[in-house]
Amino acid sequence: MEYPKYQINFMPESYYWYCSTACFMGILNYFWYTQFNMKDTWDAIKLAKMGKYKVWDWLTEWEMAYTLSRLWFKVIYTTMSSKEYDLEYIKDPVWTINKKYENHKYKDFVKDWVRNDWKQNVSFDFYDTTIAKKILESNEIEKVYEIDIMSVIEKHQNEDTLFILWLNANVLYDREPQEWISGGHVVVCKWFRDWMFEIYDPGPYQKPVFIPREKVIAAITDMWEDYNIYVIRNEV
Repeated sequence: MEYPKYQINFMPESYYWYCSTACFMGILNYFWYTQFNMKDTWDAIKLAKMGKYKVWDWLTEWEMAYTLSRLWFKVIYTTMSSKEYDLEYIKDPVWTINKKYENHKYKDFVKDWVRNDWKQNVSFDFYDTTIAKKILESNEIEKVYEIDIMSVIEKHQNEDTLFILWLNANVLYDREPQEWISGGHVVVCKWFRDWMFEIYDPGPYQKPVFIPREKVIAAITDMWEDYNIYVIRNEV
């Protein structure tokens, strides 16, 4: 019997607010044919955070990307922003984040150096630049600045590659926002064809779901206008 090169039904469903961890497990499932699922959430997040896990922490894209690079995947960090911005963040994360959120529609979610969601229960400490520094200093992780992200996806898409996208699920699915939930969400993209993104969402949705380009870009830019995308490639 001939098996497909990569696992077809690879994306596990996530616990509420642990979408990024489910995406991390899904990427491993896709490339390695592992069977990580919801029950493995806490072990996976501890692995990806290199033992620095605290209750209610979420897994950031920085942490996902760096851990995948340590697991011998080719990782490309692509961003519409500049290298100078990343260096400013490393030098003074508090000032940089506060400045970036100063007039942002979700500025109320950022207080005391922390981005909060879900009634302050799930948080990400912007002051911790440990992994960000490791990515910027890594020779294995390619960095591409000030680039049109669509050109990145169109250039790199193939069966050996997945993309990590951070976006607003409310915009993506035309949902009414809930109080103290910004809608921040992490999904994995496989292809962009016929003006549609092939999205694998760890939430309770069809997998894959095909969403028009305009809707996906609107969902991404709702969080940040100068967004970034991680390219994850299996080169073994």
